[in-house]
Amino acid sequence: MIVVDPRFTRTAAKADEFVRIRSGSDIAFLFGILHHIFKNGWEDKKYINDRVYGMEKIKDEVMAKWTPDKVEEACGVPEAQVFKVAKMLNEHRPGTIVWCMGQTQHTIGNAIVRASCILQLALGNIGVSGGGANIFRGHDNVQGATDVGPNPDSLPGYYGLVEGSWKHFANAWGVDFEWIKKQYASPAMMTKGGTTVSRWIDAILEKNELIDQDSNVRGMFFWGHAPNSQTRGLEMKRAMDKLDLMVVVDPYPSATAAMAAMPGKAEDLNPNRAVYLLPAATQFETSGSCTASNRSIQWREKVIEPLWESRSDHMIMHQLAEKLGFAKELSKNYKMQKVKGMDEPVPEDILREINKSVWTIGYTGQSPERLKAHMRNMDKI
Repeated sequence: MIVVDPRFTRTAAKADEFVRIRSGSDIAFLFGILHHIFKNGWEDKKYINDRVYGMEKIKDEVMAKWTPDKVEEACGVPEAQVFKVAKMLNEHRPGTIVWCMGQTQHTIGNAIVRASCILQLALGNIGVSGGGANIFRGHDNVQGATDVGPNPDSLPGYYGLVEGSWKHFANAWGVDFEWIKKQYASPAMMTKGGTTVSRWIDAILEKNELIDQDSNVRGMFFWGHAPNSQTRGLEMKRAMDKLDLMVVVDPYPSATAAMAAMPGKAEDLNPNRAVYLLPAATQFETSGSCTASNRSIQWREKVIEPLWESRSDHMIMHQLAEKLGFAKELSKNYKMQKVKGMDEPVPEDILREINKSVWTIGYTGQSPERLKAHMRNMDKI
């Protein structure tokens, strides 16, 4: 086990090799390893020939620019240790690379992740048992959030967007399939993947004929998300300024809210743009299930009532649906409880609906009653 970290962590204490890099110098270190792999002919040539496109360009770049002296200058790791790590990776295959927010939440997070994947491709470690690029979640319930469908290319549970998937969920939700169909501008839009979180800028700024939808995006919700780890900051600011509507849902004014409030260029600014900040409750102000990277699930209890004007995410969703006229369909399977005199869907009922509909990833037996019983008996395990 090799641990690469600017800090000597509890994990590093258990490592066979601990490498201390300068914070943010991940790419220099990864490409330094690749330099030794290519120099010694340790790359998986057959795998690259059969399954990888463009590795020759990577090799040219690495051999020309990421020599051991440049790598040491950038990340502070001496050549002997970089070579040792490369040799260990070569001699212990298949191997995996595991990372969390330490790679992704940089301004160049996308590029660092690409470099890790490139190293694994060079070694032939992608798509094999015991290999892979294993991205562990950095916060509780990031996995649970992803499982229930915020990705732009899928319904909950990674069912995709084909008509059969829609019909499955229409049946599970008890909502008429034809009614769901009518909520879309066209039938084609219903089965078409949306814009990814790193490309929403283009959905606003790009020429309409180059976008696969009828009009450019005019409204944007940033819900529990901020652009800290995304590149193209100037274009992002321009895109925010051009919107008709921008809504930030977060427990506090995030980087997104700050960017929206900053004065932009006059030619970019939409004079009719409306910006709203909706204060959301923290994890301590609501209850519900949370899912770890390995999909083990726990039940989280509410510690305090939501402070000030903050509301839980599911209350905000229900109230938005009320304003938009489809709360009856959204919340038909949920009982309501009163919080601050307002209706809030009961979290237990939301999980029961997930249990009923998401068969692909093991949620079916995770009832709220079972999870709560597990938490009550945690001290006995």
